[in-house]
Amino acid sequence: MMTPTAYVVSILSENVDKIPGLKDSGIFAFYINGEINDDVYLLVSETVGLGDEFGNDEILASNKRVQIDLYYPKDYQEDMSVLEQSLKRVLRDERVYCYSDAGHVLTLDSMNITNTLKFNLKMEE
Repeated sequence: MMTPTAYVVSILSENVDKIPGLKDSGIFAFYINGEINDDVYLLVSETVGLGDEFGNDEILASNKRVQIDLYYPKDYQEDMSVLEQSLKRVLRDERVYCYSDAGHVLTLDSMNITNTLKFNLKMEE
């Protein structure tokens, strides 16, 4: 069974052509490794889940949560909302639902524009 992060990364990698402005080389799990350039980067990690669902004293499914941090170059010229809405649609088609969109912030340390999206997903046991 895959971790929630691996599951979401696999969905995004398989559907990267449906997310304008994102490249497969820009999708990372847990940390960004490699050389940073002027591309969009997406970092998937896990957050505290919502517990399990039981039936007949057996775990039927686990309610998990993942967080996606998006990093845009400070001079990004494309429409960030198009990328983010496409990303949400791709994940929603796989029953991974966005429950929080923090909005865009320009960071002082890296000078990237960032946004954090949080998602709920159910993983069958």
